[in-house]
Amino acid sequence: MVLTDEERNFLSELERNVTKLPARADLLQQGERYGTVRVMRDGWAIRHKALPDGRRQVVNFVLPGDIIGFYCNLFETADHGVTTLTSVEVASFAPDRIFELFKRFPRLAAALAWSGAKEEAIIAERLLSVGRRTALERTAHLIVELLKRLSLVGLADGGRFILPVTQEILADALGLSIVHINRTLRRLRDIGLIEVAGQQITVNDDKQLSSVGQFDELYLHLIRAPKRLEHALDQAPDRSRAMP
Repeated sequence: MVLTDEERNFLSELERNVTKLPARADLLQQGERYGTVRVMRDGWAIRHKALPDGRRQVVNFVLPGDIIGFYCNLFETADHGVTTLTSVEVASFAPDRIFELFKRFPRLAAALAWSGAKEEAIIAERLLSVGRRTALERTAHLIVELLKRLSLVGLADGGRFILPVTQEILADALGLSIVHINRTLRRLRDIGLIEVAGQQITVNDDKQLSSVGQFDELYLHLIRAPKRLEHALDQAPDRSRAMP
């Protein structure tokens, strides 16, 4: 999908209001009313849900390019929280700009909906991991997933990437204890599939690691949009040209 000048200008306008925030800042709190929509431009955050007693489940990692508050016009309050893991740079815009996007730029709206569908697919895969994969499979699967997603936005090179998370956060993401996470990472190192140096992870054999995690990248839809969607995007009229 090649963007028109009008589409490009609209997206640039949406990301005009940029804010920098430190690590451990709440971008969204579970149960609060939605405010602005945010686009992660730089840094990491986590989406998480918590029980009243404080136990937490990390449902996904928010990486550059991901959107926070996409469903703000469908729900009054947030059903999950978003907290930064690193210092971040986010662009913010009013929720009604989503309506404007759907009215004026149907191609961008379709691409945005596709992005939302990918997010749901990732969460569904995480549910499968927590419910059915072993500890070793869960950990291997998550490392491969992050490698694929980070490679897409230019943040992984030669199988290496920075994983700015504690073992506690990994435990919350994978439904394991910290002790179990430690043992599992050590086992993956011992069999030569990964190397860990501080926050840097090096995947030595992504095919074998994918096999261990029973990883099938189909759910990520990383390479390109389905041909049917691409055709629709190419054929959709640019309504902005008809706007007064």
